[in-house]
Amino acid sequence: MITRRSMLKGFFAGVSALPFIAPQVRAEAAEEESVWVYNPAGISENGAFVDEILKRGMKQKGDKRHPLTGDFPRLSIEHIDTKDVFEEVNRLFYLRGWTDGLPIVPPVEDRVRKMLKCTDMGPDEVIGIVEPLKGQATVAKVAVNAVMAGCRPEYLPVVIAAVRVISDPDFSLLGISTTTNPDTPMIIVNGPIAGKLGINSGTNALGRGWDANATIGRALHLVAQNIGGSRPGITDLSCLGQPGEFAMCLAENEEKNPWGPLHEELGYPRDASVVSVVAAEGIHSILGIGWDDEGYLNLVADHLANLDRAKRPVVVLIIAQDTAAMLARKGWTKEKIRTYIYEHARLPFSKYKKRFIDTRKVQGVPDWVIKNTDPDAMIPVPFMNHLVILVAGGTGEKSMLIPVWAGTKKVISQEVKTPSG
Repeated sequence: MITRRSMLKGFFAGVSALPFIAPQVRAEAAEEESVWVYNPAGISENGAFVDEILKRGMKQKGDKRHPLTGDFPRLSIEHIDTKDVFEEVNRLFYLRGWTDGLPIVPPVEDRVRKMLKCTDMGPDEVIGIVEPLKGQATVAKVAVNAVMAGCRPEYLPVVIAAVRVISDPDFSLLGISTTTNPDTPMIIVNGPIAGKLGINSGTNALGRGWDANATIGRALHLVAQNIGGSRPGITDLSCLGQPGEFAMCLAENEEKNPWGPLHEELGYPRDASVVSVVAAEGIHSILGIGWDDEGYLNLVADHLANLDRAKRPVVVLIIAQDTAAMLARKGWTKEKIRTYIYEHARLPFSKYKKRFIDTRKVQGVPDWVIKNTDPDAMIPVPFMNHLVILVAGGTGEKSMLIPVWAGTKKVISQEVKTPSG
C-alpha cells in the first residue's frame, strides 16, 4: 500500500511522476500528520508584514479573491496538523494569496533547511529590499519561496543573484511591479553555472520542459509577489499580464555564440557565472528563413520601427544559432549589427509625428526631433541606449525581439556566489 507519507517523500525528492492512487487507497492511507511550515511573506523594515498593507488595499477595492490575506500567525513558521499536507498547505496558501495559481511545494521545515545548505549566507541576512511594498528579502524568505516554486537546493544561489538584481534601485521594480503594462522579469544566465545546473539554452529555452528554467524563473516571481507584495489587482495593475509571469528564464547558448557572451560585455571574466535580469514586455518573433544577412537585419529594424514607444533604453534581440552563424560568416560583429539596426530602424518624420508627437508620446526624445520641420527626415524608432544581443535556442532561424520596460536604463547583473565545498 502506498501511504500519504511515502507519496510526499517521493514528490519532494523530485520524481518525474507520481503513481496513480485510486480514491479508496487514498482513504485507507489518510493519517493525520504534524508539520512545521514556513511563512513566505515579506516583512518590512518596521516589522510589519506586507500582507497587512495588502489586506487594507483589498478592503478599499472590495477584492475578496484571497479572503485569508493577513490571516496567519505573525511568526516565521507555523504548526499544521492535517491528513493531507500537500492539499492543506496549497489550500491555505492560495486563500492567503501566497501562490501564483499553480500548486506549490509545501515549504516544510526539512525542505527549507536543505535549501539553506546551498548558501554560505545566514538565514537572516538581507539580500535586498523588494518593491513595491519594500519587503525584506532575507535568505530564509527567498529559500522558502524557492521551495514553493519547486527549486532544487542547488538552484538557490542563482535565485539569490536574481533577487539582488531586482532589488537594485536602478532595476526600477516599483514601476515594473505596479504598471498596467505586461512587464515581467526575465532571467538570463551566463557562465559555467548554466551547464552545471542544466539551465536550458537550446531548443525551447524559454519554453517548457526544463525544471531549472521553470522553477528558477517561478521562484523570482514568487519572491516579487510574496516578499515584495506585488499582488494582481491590488498593487500589480497589469491590464492583461503575460504568461512569462509564471516563469521566464534561459541561459545564453555560449557554445553556439560566434561572438562574446553577454556577461563578458558587462565586464565579467569568461569563467564567471552571472545572472542578468531585464523586464520583458512582450515577445516578437523574427522569422529569418530565406533572408540574407542584410535582409535579416532589415527585418529586425522594421520590427523595431513599429514598436509603440519612441524611446526604449534597452531592447533584447535573441538571435537563433543558425542565423548567428550566417551573420558571423558574413563578417558581422555585435557592434556592426547594432550600428546597422540603429541606422535602419527609422520612420519618416511625417509618420513619426502622427504616432508620437501628436499623441504626446515623446518622453525622452531629443529636442532636435521635436523641432524638425522636414516631413521626409528619417527618425530613429525607438531611441535606444543598448541593444542586447544574445544567442540562444536550438537549430533553426527563428529569432526573437523582446522590448524591455521603458523605465529600464541599463542591463543589471550579479555574479552567482556558490557555497564553499
